Amino acid sequence: MVSDLDTSDGALPGAEAVVRVPKTAELVANSIRRRIIQGELSEGDTLPPEAQLMEQFGISRPSLREAFRILETERLIEVKRGSRSGARVSLPKVESVSRYASYFLQASEVKVSDIYEARLALEPYVVRALSDRPSAPAVARLRAEVSKLAAFSDDNQEREYMIASAHFHSVLMEVGGNATLYFLTRVLEDVIAQYQKRHVTAAADVAQRKRNREAGVKSITKLIDLIEAGDADAAEAHWRLHLTNTSKTWGSDKTLREVLA
Repeated sequence: MVSDLDTSDGALPGAEAVVRVPKTAELVANSIRRRIIQGELSEGDTLPPEAQLMEQFGISRPSLREAFRILETERLIEVKRGSRSGARVSLPKVESVSRYASYFLQASEVKVSDIYEARLALEPYVVRALSDRPSAPAVARLRAEVSKLAAFSDDNQEREYMIASAHFHSVLMEVGGNATLYFLTRVLEDVIAQYQKRHVTAAADVAQRKRNREAGVKSITKLIDLIEAGDADAAEAHWRLHLTNTSKTWGSDKTLREVLA
């Protein structure tokens, strides 16, 4: 008996299709996954003991453990072997997605330049939206981030500067208020940070790299000033130019597979 579990495959009425009956473990995993996604289970919550779950779902121990393995693979639970406590819930994290996205982009032989072009397609829209409705908390958050960048630049902490620079783009999208665009940028952030950290010393000589960092801080500061002033046209144009110049500096016709191998 596996109760209250959805076994439908979404096929249209009358459609000719081979119906695959889900395995018991898959049905149990679906049930627990649904509770996690719908917020019934929170980060760190402990699932009931195995014996209780076996009774609840009317399944065998091997089927339950197979369900656990499915959820572990999806990083939705953590099971400590030998522990008397139950499996712990782990909510979906963007880091897991970005890591897999990096593998996918490398395997697909996507060019480095594509990643920077993606930024150019996304960020000017958010900059305009922020400038149309400038808010003090958003501006304060952006100024806090550029202060970190300036400190890393002044201290010649190049790798830290590159990581913070990639993160600034995510913060920009976060305060922009569009959750989907923020998610996409978080995925790109990890890939860009990997690339820039590896090639930070290959961009130019030390003095030129310092000038580039200083110019970057100045450009970002100007963006924030324009957003705060509510000058949407100027802010969008400035950021579009900034991203275009960044793409020229860091973009490459090499693939991510080549540069991250």
